[in-house]
Amino acid sequence: MRKGRTGALVVSILLLSGLLTGQDRSKKAYELIYEDIQALKKQVLALEEKIGQAASGVEALRTDFGDLRSQIKLLQADQSALGENVKNVPSQYEYLLDRIEQINQALDKIAQDLLTIRGGAPPAAGPATEAKPGTPAATEKKPPEAKKEPSPPSKTAAPQPPATNLSPQEVYNTAYSDYLKGNFELAVEGFKLYRENFPDSPLADNAVYWIGECNYSQRKFPEAIDEFNDLILNYPRSDKIPAAYLKKGLALAELKKKDEALVVFRLLVSKFPLEEESKIAQEKIKEMTGK
Repeated sequence: MRKGRTGALVVSILLLSGLLTGQDRSKKAYELIYEDIQALKKQVLALEEKIGQAASGVEALRTDFGDLRSQIKLLQADQSALGENVKNVPSQYEYLLDRIEQINQALDKIAQDLLTIRGGAPPAAGPATEAKPGTPAATEKKPPEAKKEPSPPSKTAAPQPPATNLSPQEVYNTAYSDYLKGNFELAVEGFKLYRENFPDSPLADNAVYWIGECNYSQRKFPEAIDEFNDLILNYPRSDKIPAAYLKKGLALAELKKKDEALVVFRLLVSKFPLEEESKIAQEKIKEMTGK
């Protein structure tokens, strides 16, 4: 009997122990699930916070984009206005050129009148029309008829000093006519005499330029550079300055002074971007640099 009761008691204890063990396991499983849920909640909260920050960033980007669009519209309006102003530049430039030409003519007339008042000869006819200076093809234009002298000098003839009955314009025209004919030595002497005798003439700067051109045509490049430098330094307002820069650069290039020539060409382009000489200088820069 006792053995039977003891066995039953043991069985009961084992069953109770197994039941308690199962309950502990279930409790631990619930605790683990609870912890996982809490961890997931924290992750969800973190994601929601990040989403909120992202939304704020998107809103800020929208605001910036709106400001950017407004700025682009303003720039487009400014560009349109600038385009209209640029269209007006050529006509304004031509007007200025016309005014400069009128002023030069007026100054020349004043100089002639002053010489006449001082006892000189009456003013001669207008100057011989010069070809556009500064380009290699400057002498390709058909030369105008120059005033013929009774006995025109040859290339080797010694230059004659201007007679007292010759006006400054006649002296200048004669020298320029010699240049167009290729009588460069005679032209140099004529322009030098003009400059020495009429240093205050409106064409004194032109005389210096054409002396440089004559030397350049004879491949006397150092002498040509000296004359162009003289013009640039002493006549900074001359209309021959762009041409002087161009021919100086070409002379330096002929002397194989590439770096110095490029400096002169770039200076010409920066100072006189609208002049025809600047276009030639840009082509020379591309040719010399390969860019």
